[in-house]
Amino acid sequence: MKRNCKRILSCLLSLSILSSCTPLNKTESSESPEESNTQISLSWWGDDQRVNYTMDAVDIFEEKTGINVECKYGVWNGYKNRQNIFMYSNEEPDVMLINFDWISKYSPDGYGFYDLYKLSDEIDLSNFDDNILQYGVVGGMLNALPTAMNSNAVFINKTLYEKYGLDVPQTWDDYFEAAKLMREDGVYPLAIGDKALFFFLLAYCEQSTGRTACNENGELQLTLDEIKLMLSFYKKMKDEKVIMPVNDSSFTKIVSGEAAGTMRWISGTQSLLENMKNGEVVVAPYPRLEGAKSLGWYAKPATMYAISENTDHPEEAAKLLDFLLNSEEMALLQKTEKGIPASKAAKQYLDKNGELEGIDNDATEQMLAIQSEMRPMVPILESEDVYGVFIDDAAYYLYAGVSLEETAQKIYNQWYAKK
Repeated sequence: MKRNCKRILSCLLSLSILSSCTPLNKTESSESPEESNTQISLSWWGDDQRVNYTMDAVDIFEEKTGINVECKYGVWNGYKNRQNIFMYSNEEPDVMLINFDWISKYSPDGYGFYDLYKLSDEIDLSNFDDNILQYGVVGGMLNALPTAMNSNAVFINKTLYEKYGLDVPQTWDDYFEAAKLMREDGVYPLAIGDKALFFFLLAYCEQSTGRTACNENGELQLTLDEIKLMLSFYKKMKDEKVIMPVNDSSFTKIVSGEAAGTMRWISGTQSLLENMKNGEVVVAPYPRLEGAKSLGWYAKPATMYAISENTDHPEEAAKLLDFLLNSEEMALLQKTEKGIPASKAAKQYLDKNGELEGIDNDATEQMLAIQSEMRPMVPILESEDVYGVFIDDAAYYLYAGVSLEETAQKIYNQWYAKK
């Protein structure tokens, strides 16, 4: 049953609220009255591309199952704000695309979303490795399933490194050695944005100390000495021109050749390299200190699907969720727009059709190969109150002559002010 909604997406993406689309011109079909009267809702955020392929997938699902699906979608900020209202008013959609940190926000005890373990007759959970499933488990209940796994990775212009007679960097020291040669030409080994830079420094800190940034309750536990360690390493990279100033850093710098590398989330990297004309970009190994007991790098689901705890149609919602994650139709429509699928079935469909080639796949394979060494992302680390405070205050130490001790104490006080 093809929906007749007008997809005026340029208007949609200018709104800060969820749009909705329900089938209009329902035609006579062989569906039973019971099937025709069953309606569930699906919500997601994204750009024109994501809206289009998700709507196409819903059309296919409706035709196959006779289940009607009301679609609700919007741009990120509007979606996030509206979802907050939905969750606290118990009016959330039946099936939802959610962010990983929403589990801890809306379901700290595991009861905020439907337990997907109870719907295993409809959802093929065998497509997900146990370590992947654990990202959605709270209190023994499976709250959500990941569309793909994501982590920061280091991407290097191999051609540019070879120009200087260098191999792809393997260690922290390799970046400093590269800077000695590249800085004469005004080229930086790395251009890294603020959040990614914080995680770069955090990895060095955890490798150096063997301690984790957060405790078992997800609370920040970085000490004053560890903040000083991160600040000192940051200043060393800045002074020796290993990294471009953070305010000037963006992914475009590796495309333009002003930087020989960058660090960013794996998901979506390949699409950003379409204008790359000055070299071959490869994934570099995660740098590691010799003898380090901890890798210090974090992974998380790129996005996740969950089902409302308040749904009146759990089986139908589960069928839709399974279709979105495990079906061939959705896999070939979505491809790798949300990342390399976490579902084994979806991944096989893409592989069979030659869709698993490129830098995103290479980075994902590297991440999965060391998954046991990576820590699950802790939501507080992605808060601007943590990474933003660190990067902003570090600027006073790097550029304004404020002492290391004073800067570290200021960051420490802001992080732990509420305690």
